[in-house]
Amino acid sequence: MKRIKIVSCLLGYVLSFSACTSTFDEMNTNPDATTQVKSSMLATTVIKDMVTKIWEYNEFLSRRMFWGEQINNAQYNRFGSDNFSYIRILTNAKQMMELASEEDKDAYSGLFYFMKGWNFWRCTMSMGDIPYSQALDIEKYRYPAYDSQKDVFIGVLSDLEKADRFFATANTFEGDPFYKGDPVKWRKATNVLRLKVLISLSKRVDDTPELRIKEQFAEIVAAGNLFENNDDNLQVVYSDKQGQQNPFHNSFVKSINEYAGSSLLIDPLKQFEDYRLFYYFSPAQALTEELYLAPGQKLLEPSDWNAYQGLDVAAVFGEESKKIANKMHSRPNGVYRLSYVGVPYIRLGYADMNFIIAEAIERGWVKGDAQKYYEEGIRASFQFVASTVPEEYQNGRVITDDYIEDYLKGSYVAYNVGGTRIDRLKQIWIQVYIARYYHMQYDDYFDYRR
Repeated sequence: MKRIKIVSCLLGYVLSFSACTSTFDEMNTNPDATTQVKSSMLATTVIKDMVTKIWEYNEFLSRRMFWGEQINNAQYNRFGSDNFSYIRILTNAKQMMELASEEDKDAYSGLFYFMKGWNFWRCTMSMGDIPYSQALDIEKYRYPAYDSQKDVFIGVLSDLEKADRFFATANTFEGDPFYKGDPVKWRKATNVLRLKVLISLSKRVDDTPELRIKEQFAEIVAAGNLFENNDDNLQVVYSDKQGQQNPFHNSFVKSINEYAGSSLLIDPLKQFEDYRLFYYFSPAQALTEELYLAPGQKLLEPSDWNAYQGLDVAAVFGEESKKIANKMHSRPNGVYRLSYVGVPYIRLGYADMNFIIAEAIERGWVKGDAQKYYEEGIRASFQFVASTVPEEYQNGRVITDDYIEDYLKGSYVAYNVGGTRIDRLKQIWIQVYIARYYHMQYDDYFDYRR
């Protein structure tokens, strides 16, 4: 009888504990939270990780701007160690593809191979030889083997070709905050990325025939699944809503008033009489505001070319930083510093695509009219700038269609059809450099190295 009582007590205790545990679990379970991971949820995460990953010091690395508050490592090519963060996010992308239903399999597979191609390309461009073939088999390889950079590029181009094929047959999918799951736009972005990867290999055309660089480039252009206008840009659009605001606003980047435009960008803008100068920068306060005006200095209007001064990024840091302290520098335009909406941040763009094709034509990779693509790239850049910078930040200069057409005929800008190929390539490259202000993270540095 005593044993029965003990067992009964124990049973009662267990049942009571189980009931408490069940109640405890119920009380601590969020009824609004999902209990199952979906492909769409993972897609949102991996797309945002890829597109919105912005390195604010890119403008110092590309020498378009100088920072006067302190010496910036990027400005002097001091990179330190790197990591494989671009690859790590691909584990979520792989799971996204594996969890997809049959109906969505092509879309999420296309997205996975796009992400894979993009991120391995960025990683190998930064570090050279990297783990590729074993990198995503995390359950099998704790320490994946390194692949040669050539093999990585072979893999990247293959991945992007797969992405193109999957998007060609895909349905609209959920979880995409940028293209709203439109596989047609993702296919275009994939092929623009393929062109970008191939042009980055311009010095490897002769010694790596297995990459078929020229042939692949020509095939992609001939197929025609490319950007058609700025509406196709893969870009981050900001708003005044919390969590979606321009990350360069002075409430987030306290030292942005000590950012200064460089002579490498401002001098050609002034030489070409390029109105993008007034949309990219604010005039020097020491030249346009009475509070900071030096004795004997004439007050200039914000629309005056002479109100914009570029700093020498190769000069002694202390000497150039004094100019910033004295307000003799051109800060980023107020739309970058003072507006939460700001300017959209382009990761893959229509203007850039046109410049890439123009360069490829000049290199003989594909037939076509290089001048047409060169001019269309310039038009696209101006149209983007004019449509994204409000009138209050235009410093008294208005970009119109007539102005753009006159600009294309300018003595320094008109396509030099009678010059040498290198003359024309230099014209393309300076326009690429101008158009990428606050866009195309790292791309200028990669182009400089090649």
